[in-house]
Amino acid sequence: MSALLLAVTLAGCSSGAQDSSEARQTLTLGAIVDVASFDPSQSDVGHFMQYLQPAYDTLIKIDSHNELQPMLATKWTYTDAARTKLKLTLRGDVKFSDGTAMDAEAVAKSLKRFKAANGPRSSALQNVTSVTAPDKTTVDLTLASPDPALVHNLGLVAGMITNPAAAATGLKSTPAGTGPYVLDTKKTSRGNAYAFVRNQHYYNAAAFPFNEIDIRVMTDATARLNAVKTGEADGAVALASQARTAKGSGLNVLSSPGDWQGLFLNDRNGKTVKAMSDVRVRQAISHAIDGDAILKSYAFGQGTSSTQIFYPGTAAYDNSLNSRYPYDPAKAKQLLAEAGYAGGFTLTMPSMTALFASVYPIIQEELGAVGIKVVYKSQPASAGLTPYLSEEFPAYLFSWGSSDNWLDANLLLARNGAWNPFHASDTTIESLMKRIAAASGPAQDALYKQLSGYVVGQAWFVPFYVADNIYMASTSVKVVAQPEQVVPSIYNYSPAS
Repeated sequence: MSALLLAVTLAGCSSGAQDSSEARQTLTLGAIVDVASFDPSQSDVGHFMQYLQPAYDTLIKIDSHNELQPMLATKWTYTDAARTKLKLTLRGDVKFSDGTAMDAEAVAKSLKRFKAANGPRSSALQNVTSVTAPDKTTVDLTLASPDPALVHNLGLVAGMITNPAAAATGLKSTPAGTGPYVLDTKKTSRGNAYAFVRNQHYYNAAAFPFNEIDIRVMTDATARLNAVKTGEADGAVALASQARTAKGSGLNVLSSPGDWQGLFLNDRNGKTVKAMSDVRVRQAISHAIDGDAILKSYAFGQGTSSTQIFYPGTAAYDNSLNSRYPYDPAKAKQLLAEAGYAGGFTLTMPSMTALFASVYPIIQEELGAVGIKVVYKSQPASAGLTPYLSEEFPAYLFSWGSSDNWLDANLLLARNGAWNPFHASDTTIESLMKRIAAASGPAQDALYKQLSGYVVGQAWFVPFYVADNIYMASTSVKVVAQPEQVVPSIYNYSPAS
């Protein structure tokens, strides 16, 4: 998922650089977002992973090369030719943070709970019709139809196994999983700083060199840069404009392909704004936005122009589609007139993200120039993902990233996808997805490209560009970027010496 860049209130952080011995014992990270919930079923990927990974191991680990590795599950295999029956073999030495054993029954309960929770990523398990535990270390999943992204999803929030006893009373404030750390509530100040200390029941403590992980909410970009420069933090997300300064200060700067940024045009049925149901209107919006200029001015050119929701280098990505909507206000006005909206219409969108603050007025000005009046409705940080997952707003500015085509298609395009809040449907999309699920190899790749081309033509989204993720780290730690994750996984940090 997407990586949501929420604007949250910055509370004061403790200041002062750490000494070298403390730095080796504690990994301190500056976070651009606060955590709304420690319940994986109600959370998302992106920035939120650094809050969840300390407390929750996943069934499968996605490593820094984007390869799938064993974690709670030692192996996994489809047992039928149709790939609708997945067998997971679990470790037998895992305990939850309260000391109770994790067995197959607990894993099955966690997976069932995740699917039923109707959270931001619940569609990750939408094809799963049954989860059973034939013995203590085996979990069998049965699918209604093949799901090419299922195993990948078990390396994200869907695969984070929650303690059934704690889940019954709620996990929003305090996580309860099988991860290497537990939240120290006495050292934690909600909205400000979160302290994770070692889980004494963890099965592989040697894999994590830090005794403590502290995450401090730092929504201000300058504050994050200064915190890493002074040693108050070991790592944090940086703006593209800060990369040169960070390097000049002796910090390690990581740059990797990240999210695409642009508009979600969700009300494709015209439920709240009738005009949005006309493909010509959506195409007009695509022509009205100068994405290349936004890339140059806002992201300092650190990214690649794109019109598609699928990630560069994947089977669905088609470079020829990136010339589909050149910046052309005259064309936009023509399309609006053809659709019967020469006089324009009003589009209400949420505004919440501090990092996008300078982009909001650009969108407002450029759409206004072709007759579309944009009205922003400010959202409190406490709203979390709700404004984006409900039918309140017909469109919004957002940032999205994934390197798995099937995962993206299910979340963004499927009728019941969590990020298709108006449940828009299209028979062509449904047909192509059904064929993709049953295909493999070159035939599947060709269908993915066909799907991408169709979605671009229908203008369900208006991507501007794929931005580079910029991450800065102090010289006291070694860190490796995580593919398609705006922040590195906690597994990717180690002391520099």
